[in-house]
Amino acid sequence: MRTPIACLAAVLLVVAGCSNETTGAERGTPGDPSAITLQVSGEREETAAYRAIVQAYENDHAGSDVELVQVAEKDDHLTKLATSFAAGDPPDVFLVNFREYSQFVARGAVQPIGDLLEERGVDLGDYYEAPVEAFSLSGELQCMPQNVSSLVTYYNVDLFQRAGVDEPRAGWTWEEFRATAEALTRGDVRGVGIEPSIIRVAPFVWSNGGDIVDDLDEPTRFTLEMPAARQAVEFVVRMAHDELIPTEREIGAQDLETRFVTGKLGMLLSSRRDTPAFREVRGLNWDVGPLPVSREQVGILHSDAYCISTGTNVEAAADFVAFAAGEQGQTLAALAGRTVPSLRSVSSSGAFLDPTQPPRNAQVFLDAVSTLRRTPVIPTWPEIEDVAEEYLTRAFYDTSYTVDRFIEELNAATAPLFAEGAEQLP
Repeated sequence: MRTPIACLAAVLLVVAGCSNETTGAERGTPGDPSAITLQVSGEREETAAYRAIVQAYENDHAGSDVELVQVAEKDDHLTKLATSFAAGDPPDVFLVNFREYSQFVARGAVQPIGDLLEERGVDLGDYYEAPVEAFSLSGELQCMPQNVSSLVTYYNVDLFQRAGVDEPRAGWTWEEFRATAEALTRGDVRGVGIEPSIIRVAPFVWSNGGDIVDDLDEPTRFTLEMPAARQAVEFVVRMAHDELIPTEREIGAQDLETRFVTGKLGMLLSSRRDTPAFREVRGLNWDVGPLPVSREQVGILHSDAYCISTGTNVEAAADFVAFAAGEQGQTLAALAGRTVPSLRSVSSSGAFLDPTQPPRNAQVFLDAVSTLRRTPVIPTWPEIEDVAEEYLTRAFYDTSYTVDRFIEELNAATAPLFAEGAEQLP
């Protein structure tokens, strides 16, 4: 007799082979109360889970009709959402990261979801607190988190063995992290891939006892000039200047993920989102480990949630979200490798902790949950991140551009965005 997980895995394998842009039956008549649209972003390997969830939902709910709209790039996904809201024709449900959803809440475009899910028997106490808190504003749960991913250290096992260095372990220090990157850097292989973004630098700042902003809930500025924060920024930037991180020219030729799967990168700091693609690469011997530690072990929350658009088919949308964020939906997402389930029972199940599928050390993601911190939730945060990436990129690759100058210019450039975000908070 097949187990429930085996049956769900079979569904996933079938759906993963599909390449259509949409999933679901031919669209029903306009205004059909059972028909909804779900918009997600990601490459084929990532979105296979959502195709499987849609199919399972339609099989389980006779007469239901879910159109899946897939947008490969996240920026295009957000642009398409903004355009659809402006045109008055948004998707009924959309998936978005916690760092990006408040801009839609500020526009009145999101239907708070807490009461709708409670009516459907969803108990938030069954879910990890960190993502639920991140998706709550004005005392209400705005969107339902489907995952509780964190930043981890992906590493190439073969390159580690060749360099004769120990694999990442709990409590390894910044000094050990840098020494490992140095040992791995040989010829066209670089030791570690770190994106020049605030969400990659933030865990180093927090681990060193610093903060990235002055107030998490009502931020008015970055605080990277403070000694602990500045030291952390300097540590990461120095690794780039010493070319332990791929150079700007190398990144222009191959992005970090491509360099990792082709054996040109020993370590890569990333979230769970890279797991489905890495599983597809034959011959790639990889695993995950924790982030390095300065003063304390700290991770950064990477969580996405299902949001319901205001004024759309809310009841049918809530039915779908309750299913997708429930045990069956999250099991399918976990089997696909895309998510670290926000539902505790699924996170500890074989669907996520599957010893036959890489990463072997999947428990690392769960061990990080208790250490997670988040970035601010304000409508202008995505723009602030974009500006920070622009200045961090220069700090990474221009050795004449000092950390002090970076901090000064970043503060000046983002001050108006922080002020604008405070005005837009609901």
